[in-house]
Amino acid sequence: MTDPTVVIVGSFLLAFKAILVEGSEVAILSLATIKQLGRSNILFGVLMGGLGSVVTFYVVLRLFALLPVIIVDFVTAVVLFYFSSRFLRGFIKYYFRHKSFRDKMAKLSQKVIEEDLRRNGLGPSLQVIRFSIPNSLPVLTITLTEGFEASLVLAAAGAFNIQWTLIGAIVSLLLLIVVSAISYDYLMRVPRWLLDLIAGIVLLSFGLIFLSSGIISALTGTA
Repeated sequence: MTDPTVVIVGSFLLAFKAILVEGSEVAILSLATIKQLGRSNILFGVLMGGLGSVVTFYVVLRLFALLPVIIVDFVTAVVLFYFSSRFLRGFIKYYFRHKSFRDKMAKLSQKVIEEDLRRNGLGPSLQVIRFSIPNSLPVLTITLTEGFEASLVLAAAGAFNIQWTLIGAIVSLLLLIVVSAISYDYLMRVPRWLLDLIAGIVLLSFGLIFLSSGIISALTGTA
């Protein structure tokens, strides 16, 4: 079995980083498009996408609860290795290949706005798009996508310590809300390559810990 202290620290950090990294993209997109899509469309899309992510988290967490501990160790390691590789590839892209995260988010925001303008038959103007569920779908879809990825990491962490997983998620979410309320620019100031590097290292480290725990349990015959 993995050391209880490692489980607590790991659950908190994994949840904190998952929400911070995935949630920052949703926050940036929402703030960048709110003038044209309207506050109601953005809020509805984010809330519904967030609710869908919570349901995903709960379902995956229940599935983990049905598995033997040794299997949970290995499944958790696989999930963490997968997302670690994604974040480390992001680090390489933004740091060594000098890709611009700001440009990526600007293009994504423009695409979301153009989709809603086209749906409403409007030209590119500062006119606020009326509220409707279809007009909330682009933001809802992106929130669900980012939330699904975060939910997998949260469920993996929660399978070992649900209390500290929730604490890590709530702290990270509150931090994002506070920063978003202060300024859009603050969200863009932190180098994306740094966030991806830290997230990649954290996930890789705990992936190795849970993999080692699973191997030791398999060799010693404990569950």
